Amino acid sequence: MNRAMANLHYDRPDAFTPSECAAIVALGEARVLAPATVWSGSGDHVDPSVRQAARCYPTRDEVGWVYDRLDTLFAEAAARFELSVDSVFEDIQIVRYGVGDHFQVWHSDAGADRYWERLISVSVELSAPGDHDGGVLEIAPALGMGRVPAQGGARLFLSRAIHRVTPVTRGVRWAVVAWTGQRPAS
Repeated sequence: MNRAMANLHYDRPDAFTPSECAAIVALGEARVLAPATVWSGSGDHVDPSVRQAARCYPTRDEVGWVYDRLDTLFAEAAARFELSVDSVFEDIQIVRYGVGDHFQVWHSDAGADRYWERLISVSVELSAPGDHDGGVLEIAPALGMGRVPAQGGARLFLSRAIHRVTPVTRGVRWAVVAWTGQRPAS
């Protein structure tokens, strides 16, 4: 793989332990999960043809240890990508993908509304191997990343990269999704 391709993502297979993943999933299971939204020029809205999943937004006050771990991962990725980023300043998402759930449309996490606020994205696999089929995070151009990381594994990538999540065909996939970049001026 050439240097340019190698710098599109950063993997940390040991970002969270299985017991930490179970604790995060338990938090998600204890919440009322809302349908995942998508953004368009008119704002956030639910569109199951584009994205079908359920999510909740635990705050830093509720799960500071998760935010602290993500801050460390983002700092590592920022050094690799030669970027400067702030600590996580948007609420993270715990996402549940059941059978048929997806984010089928190729998209960027850093649209016109968040171009500088979101420089690096992360997806952390919370489910154990064998808990589901499908639900694969694909980042374009395809880099042979058609596999789900092991439980606790984090894939960090540039937020401007086009990506999607394939439909889950069996079981349930849980993930943490978050972003960081440069905090907007107040």
